[in-house]
Amino acid sequence: MWRYFLKRILLIFPTLLGISIITFIIIKMAPGDPTAFKMGNQQSGMSSDQNLAKQVIEQTREIYGLDKPLMLNFTIFNYEENWEEIRDYLKAGNPLSGRAYDDIVEPIKQADEVAVPFLVGLLEQGDLSPEETLVALEILTIKQKLSISVDMSLDRQLEYVQNWWYGGTDSTGVVRKAAEDSYQFSGLQLFQKIFTEAQYPRWLVNMMMLEFGNSIKDNRPVWDHIKESVPVSLIFTFTSFILAYLIAIPLGIYSATHQYTTGDKVTTVILFILYSLPNFWVATMAIVFLGGGDFLNIFPVSGLHTIGYEELGFWARTGDLLHHVALPLIIWTYGSFSALSRYMRGSMLEVIRQDYIRTARAKGLSERVVTYKHALRNSLIPIITMLANLLPLAISGSIIIESIFSIPGMGQLSFNAVLFRDYPIIMAVTTISAMLTLFGILLSDLLYAAVDPRITFEEKR
Repeated sequence: MWRYFLKRILLIFPTLLGISIITFIIIKMAPGDPTAFKMGNQQSGMSSDQNLAKQVIEQTREIYGLDKPLMLNFTIFNYEENWEEIRDYLKAGNPLSGRAYDDIVEPIKQADEVAVPFLVGLLEQGDLSPEETLVALEILTIKQKLSISVDMSLDRQLEYVQNWWYGGTDSTGVVRKAAEDSYQFSGLQLFQKIFTEAQYPRWLVNMMMLEFGNSIKDNRPVWDHIKESVPVSLIFTFTSFILAYLIAIPLGIYSATHQYTTGDKVTTVILFILYSLPNFWVATMAIVFLGGGDFLNIFPVSGLHTIGYEELGFWARTGDLLHHVALPLIIWTYGSFSALSRYMRGSMLEVIRQDYIRTARAKGLSERVVTYKHALRNSLIPIITMLANLLPLAISGSIIIESIFSIPGMGQLSFNAVLFRDYPIIMAVTTISAMLTLFGILLSDLLYAAVDPRITFEEKR
């Protein structure tokens, strides 16, 4: 058995790797640039200095690792060919702005530090056209964060680069240390950059250390967002599952032991109706009828607390919280227990028809002992399988319910992260959910053996 679980644990790592690759590719295929959401209207305020605007955007992309190739970085070997493409682009009379210009310049920017000696050498030769000189200076300024302004003349910019590269004193009298030695790379270092200077490898290393960085939207640590949102989702998730199992298991047992009775038929119809009703529609109707819409005003329909919540006593705060969570919790729970009760009923019906149940009855055991001691234990296996979903649901929350009722949980956090292309939060939520899913499945296997001793994981020889 221990050999089986060791194999399962070892399989978690390649499974997580595959999940991370698929998630990463799907996110990157989505249209939209997260820096555009982050910058917002700031670009309009910097329209007078296009170079400054580009620097801010590039630095924002660099902070979040969006300025590198996706999987592997081979641009460090192709910067000369990329420069020739830029020259052909400029010779054709194309402008030094726009989407086409950004696309043609992007590959040599991705080479970053490796291409710096090449660009400085081009500027030293002095045979570049004015447009080519501006492009080379722009790449160096943005990627190496040089203090070059568009107000400086071209000669002053070239002098600045010369002093920066070889050292010396600039026009303001500031002594600069030579940067030339910092941009020499061995073959091994270039080989390492193939893997380290790309988006996915960087993210994978951070993921292994559970370091997800900062949110693109507000630059706060991702863990701070998760710490704020997880407790809210845990309240709903665990409470919902406890209620669902407390209702579903007895109801499923009753329906199985009273098959085809009036009670069984009524509960079956009601549960199928509940299971068929979409929760977003039920939530909307609940707000209209019970939340002060057009009829009754019984439950609050937004947030978790009322205004002035902090000034209330303990019991008043508890009552206020329960008043706010009651309606979304009911809507969160009804679909779960209706499905669970049907699974419980079907599993119980299958078990009570087994030979060992008939043997137990033939021995004169009471129906209660037969049902709860012999049949119930083996009937719980499908329920345990569904229990494995508890852990990932605790971290992922419910996007629909949390959005409708403005609950600041993991579901709403994930939904907003998708809207704003907040890659660090999206990757953090999917990674943690995947880990909890795999752990939940492993936990289910352990519970199988605890519930049914006949289940063994030993290999047949």
